[in-house]
Amino acid sequence: MTTSTPQTLIQEHRELVSLPVIVTRLNEMINDPACSAADIAETLGQDAALAARLLKIVNSPFYGFPSRIETISMAVTIVGTRQLRDLTMATLVVNKFNRLPEELVTPQHFWRHNVAVACAARTLAERLQITHTERLFITGLLHDIGKLVMYLTRPETSARLLTRSREENQALGKLEHNEFGFDHAELGAELLRQWHLPESLVEPVARHHQPALATQYQREAAIIHLANAIGNTIESILTADDDLPIDTRVWQMLDLSPGELDELTAKSDLTLKHALQVMFVEIAA
Repeated sequence: MTTSTPQTLIQEHRELVSLPVIVTRLNEMINDPACSAADIAETLGQDAALAARLLKIVNSPFYGFPSRIETISMAVTIVGTRQLRDLTMATLVVNKFNRLPEELVTPQHFWRHNVAVACAARTLAERLQITHTERLFITGLLHDIGKLVMYLTRPETSARLLTRSREENQALGKLEHNEFGFDHAELGAELLRQWHLPESLVEPVARHHQPALATQYQREAAIIHLANAIGNTIESILTADDDLPIDTRVWQMLDLSPGELDELTAKSDLTLKHALQVMFVEIAA
């Protein structure tokens, strides 16, 4: 047993798990009252490849805007600064963490699962008439980021725990706790804190397997929990611990009916197809 804390594990590998510089800069600018939308558009426009990708995404069926968005400035105005920040983060985080120990999981498998959950979270947010659905999309995309950190920093231990979980039919989270002193959900939440992301993303990641334990953002945790189950239907499961029954309490938390599940799954699958066409071409294969 090699117990530590999520903080110490992340600190030991800070360079490996740091955010792309431009996302850090965007976070600072969004939190600075002196920065305008024009300043943010100028920063995004300095990376021509990123700007081109963002424009391709916002003009795709994934967003479905009725008229074409020609410039980053227009995108900032129409999509919003925080939403465009989230979109930038989504594309760049996938690009940054595209090398994983293949004996554990391929990048394609890891990210396709997480994009599927992100699309399901976006679908649920739309059904619940939540504004700024990108916030739920990015939470879904990052819900298993703690697994990624474990795979990158402790690959041999992670492989051993995955094998034990599968062969002994044990909960992976319990095995992680016994080995590390924390599980992948807690580790992922701490990474998001160190990325200076809001608690509205952090707590749902921490509680995506146990939404009833969320205190401040229980609704968001319930969305990610249900989105994870939907994601496991439209894409292959990432690890055995993900293939869990839906906590039936989420239907009441979200004021939804289990009878809506098939329709929500179908809509999530269509959203996933649109997302893979333009946002994550490197993992679509």
